[in-house]
Amino acid sequence: MNPSPFEILGVSPDADDETIRRAYLERVRKFPPDRDPGRFRRIREAYDQLRDARSRLRHALFHLPELEALQVFAHRLHPRRPTLPQFRKMLAECLKDVR
Repeated sequence: MNPSPFEILGVSPDADDETIRRAYLERVRKFPPDRDPGRFRRIREAYDQLRDARSRLRHALFHLPELEALQVFAHRLHPRRPTLPQFRKMLAECLKDVR
């Protein structure tokens, strides 16, 4: 199982923007890209997912294992229901217009 972005940055799920930013900068100083490019990439991806409230909402909507399990169950009950990738695409379209 992959660690969550919160675990990668070492912050709690209710951390604010400034705490997340400080944790990111601390991790980048500790693991610069020239020393460990793979770890740096994971840290950068985690920060991209959590850097602001909108990014955290997008992460919460698209990266829930429970959502995937629920979608598989719902598709078995009703095969014409959209698949998870279709649902994510529809949701992304809706979020594009939200500001």
